[in-house]
Amino acid sequence: MKKTYDRKVFKRKLLSDRSTVTVTIRLFMILLLGFPLLTRAGTVDSTRVASREVRGKVVDEKKLPIPGVSVRLGGTSMGTATDVDGKFKLLIPADTATLVVSFIGMKTEIVKIPRLKVGAEQKELTIVLREEDVKLEDVVVTGIFTRKKESFTGSASTYSAAELKTMGTQNVLQSLKTLDPAFAILEDNQFGSDPNRLPNMEIRGKSSMLGLRDELDADPNQPLFILDGFESTLAAINDLDINRVASITILKDAASTAIYGSKAANGVIVVETVKPEAGKLQVSYNGNMNISIPDLSSYNLMNSREKLEFELLAGRYDPASWSTASEVKLNELYNEKLKVIESGVNTYWLAEPLRVGVNQKHSLYVQGGEGNFLFGLGAGYNGISGVMEKSDRSVLSGNIDLIYRMSKFQFSNKFSLTSTDYKNPIVAFYEYAEANPYYKKYNDDGTVDKWLENNDYFKASNPLWNAKQNSRDEGKNLALSNYFMAEYFPTTEWRVRARLGLTYGNDDTEKFYSRNDTRYEDVETIKKGEYRSTNTRKNQVEAELSVTYAKVLGKHRINLVAGGNLSSDKSLTQGYSALGFPEGDFSYPSFSNGYPENGTPTYYESVSRSVNGYFNTGYSFDDRYLMDFSLRTSGSSVFGTSRKYNTTWSVGLGWNLHKEKFIMDHVAWIDLLKLRASIGNPGNQSFDSAQSLLTYSFQYGSMNYFGLGAVLSQIGNPDLEWQITVDKNIGLDVTLFNKRFSLTADYYYKVTDPLLIKVSTPLSSGTSTYMTNAGEQVSQGLTASVSYYIFQNFEERFSWMVRANVRTQKTRINKIGNKLSTLNASGKGENTVRYYDGADPDDIWAVKSAGIDPSNGKELFYAKDGGYTYDFTYDDEVICGNTRPDVEGVIGSSLNWKGFSVSLNFRYQMGADVFNEALYNKVENISRSDLNKNQDKRALYERWQEVGDIVHFKDIASAASTPMSSRFVQTENVLTLESLYLGYEFYNGWIEKLGLSSLKLQFSMRDVFRASTIRSERGISYPFARSMEAGLSFNF
Repeated sequence: MKKTYDRKVFKRKLLSDRSTVTVTIRLFMILLLGFPLLTRAGTVDSTRVASREVRGKVVDEKKLPIPGVSVRLGGTSMGTATDVDGKFKLLIPADTATLVVSFIGMKTEIVKIPRLKVGAEQKELTIVLREEDVKLEDVVVTGIFTRKKESFTGSASTYSAAELKTMGTQNVLQSLKTLDPAFAILEDNQFGSDPNRLPNMEIRGKSSMLGLRDELDADPNQPLFILDGFESTLAAINDLDINRVASITILKDAASTAIYGSKAANGVIVVETVKPEAGKLQVSYNGNMNISIPDLSSYNLMNSREKLEFELLAGRYDPASWSTASEVKLNELYNEKLKVIESGVNTYWLAEPLRVGVNQKHSLYVQGGEGNFLFGLGAGYNGISGVMEKSDRSVLSGNIDLIYRMSKFQFSNKFSLTSTDYKNPIVAFYEYAEANPYYKKYNDDGTVDKWLENNDYFKASNPLWNAKQNSRDEGKNLALSNYFMAEYFPTTEWRVRARLGLTYGNDDTEKFYSRNDTRYEDVETIKKGEYRSTNTRKNQVEAELSVTYAKVLGKHRINLVAGGNLSSDKSLTQGYSALGFPEGDFSYPSFSNGYPENGTPTYYESVSRSVNGYFNTGYSFDDRYLMDFSLRTSGSSVFGTSRKYNTTWSVGLGWNLHKEKFIMDHVAWIDLLKLRASIGNPGNQSFDSAQSLLTYSFQYGSMNYFGLGAVLSQIGNPDLEWQITVDKNIGLDVTLFNKRFSLTADYYYKVTDPLLIKVSTPLSSGTSTYMTNAGEQVSQGLTASVSYYIFQNFEERFSWMVRANVRTQKTRINKIGNKLSTLNASGKGENTVRYYDGADPDDIWAVKSAGIDPSNGKELFYAKDGGYTYDFTYDDEVICGNTRPDVEGVIGSSLNWKGFSVSLNFRYQMGADVFNEALYNKVENISRSDLNKNQDKRALYERWQEVGDIVHFKDIASAASTPMSSRFVQTENVLTLESLYLGYEFYNGWIEKLGLSSLKLQFSMRDVFRASTIRSERGISYPFARSMEAGLSFNF
């Protein structure tokens, strides 16, 4: 079988050139030569000029043939193009001649052909073209097509695997948030560094109402994830081995995301994995050892002596604080605690459930193949031990990559398998934080008591007791995916591609609470202990057919893509609970006493289907004036029966000023100066598949002779419209001084209209809420990234670069009216979020406080009429702050010398307002029962105690409930050393003696320190952590 051309010419592999990772692109279509250049017909008069025919073959560095290469006789317009096997023939003069061999993405070769000697035969030539180095940052990969960034009008950023790894190798998404200002991972103050908790994230803010999630907990503000051209999930990307990643592209505005139409309003993250390379067998190994250390610096709890003093001042041992209490008994209890404290007991409960997490990650990839067949086999393991005991995550993965070429066809298949085991602690971290420091953890004989204190007045459970029972919270997840792609190249301009993606997921979770858990203290014996089991299965099928055309006609460059796809997503969740377990290690459901009262197994099935057709064109004139246009029509079962279909579009315009003559001739130091503008209306489908349907729920216990009873659970809305966002963007790209300075800036203005919201309905309707369209949300913001090489010497392999990025955004809601009045009313006293016209959904709503009256320790409030009052009313609520920072970004620097690499990145955040929950719940709002729990030191030292005290917090003896007021709103500025990286790559010849082609050592740290202008507890149910990692990678 003869060798054929490597079709990867249209989408080149990533290349690593030591310190600089580059990508070489051979465009999707052969742009310059769609038809062979015509040779001179006939023969030349032999009396004037003798001719001869030269034949040859053009190949790349791997000896694979390249079709469509221009082969031209130097100094003339005579030429031809290579055929599909890379072969050509051309008439040239008998004298010495020169051939100019060129192809886009390859370095032009000049081949001199000497005059033939008499009687000699012209030999067939073999010409090798080498690839031009084009940095990955100059390329946009959308998952459907690839374009040069210089000719693309959208806002998009592409990052190589090497760039991601210099931010840390633990997680691709954490690395990405450091690199790009538009991509944000929102800090989860509740679950901190929990390895089994998926992060919340956004690109350029939110497009949907906060807090709106469906039954399957889908986040309507989550970006769309594309993995190797197919839709994927946050869980799959979060668990993806970073060593499998070739590049990640963030598509931000309408011009770049509209090709994904009704699913792209929240932005798109496109992940391309490593593809096998031709050549002899290559083996790559990456190993990392990671240490995670709990970060408790935000906690400010009392010691044992402080806590007892606070209890005394708060009236815990005052008989007047009790309806029926013995002064003698209260004094006795106080003296017992004082005696324990005097004996030296000062228990630090926070350390008890924690550990230093020791984690390891291993990745192996074997690749090879020649000619028509390439293969890659990968395996990986990621063992994560969280900083809490019984908190683990173990991910085992494998993948098979195959590429086969046959004449004008190329077939590729990517199969991957991921198996995950996970465990969660049964006792939340806050239960340890609440334990009083004057309690002993263990008895003198090492045993643990069920109760730290249990008498007629005080009762406190021991979190260690619950942790040591045979309770468990664990699960297993299996994910399979198979992505098949077939490509046909009828000519150098055309490509036809068919793709089929199949994914399957199965998740099993088990929770068991021992009958001895303190939560069952007052439960009857036959109902003590509980078992819960949940199984979720997901299937996704996606099929796509597309046609691509690319052509250069003089100064006109045209790229066209048209296609359509079908997708089906099915999810099935079922589970049950069982109550009543005997003593001992009997934790399985067969030992239970039965279901909960009136309880039945749960069963929830969700099916959504969509059909889409799309068209995209890119046009440039003389590489100066650029235009992109996208059109996509989508049908989805998610929306109302009369609104099943919707059309989204985008238009992008660009101007490469650096290509203009008035700049090229006079300003040599400008490498790139491009203006961009785009507008479009991408949509959002991240909602419950049944949200528009009339739904009934069958009722347990309502079975009778006439059948099973059902009640209305959801009112249908056949007119439910698609949520569409009109996205406008203006951008600027600048590169100066031979690429030493670069700047990218974007201003965006997004209007989501209509919104999807749940409104309250009368009780007579049979249901409490109704899904409808109402209101609009307007978001506008600015993102910018700048970098500058202070020193750059490629010969000495020395460079020093500084960089910074920034983002700022504001949002407001309009046209809501009173449709969310019930939601606003229910939030009063529970949260600080309100939805009113003209307000920002990130605003903090509270009653404005005038402070604490020094004469009596009571709080004074500002009334809306401008006066002062002791009487609190939610009618006086106003905006007291906004949780989104005024500005946020990263400042960093990278130094490379010889084989050494150093990178530092600091995150700054300024102007964010925070409702400090620690002040609200642990300094005030401490009821008599809350005195059983440890509290913040400020409850002792900063509350009012006597007349004349000028303090921020009210009377220490007051156990009355404190309303949400502006006293608890603080402005926070934060500086964090987010990532630190050290690396060394060996270039010495001695590694070859070991049989290695490369060897690299690296060390990195994340969240090294955090400095904040406020003190508020972070990581309530699970603490945050600092991590450090050492790694080794080599190839042979």
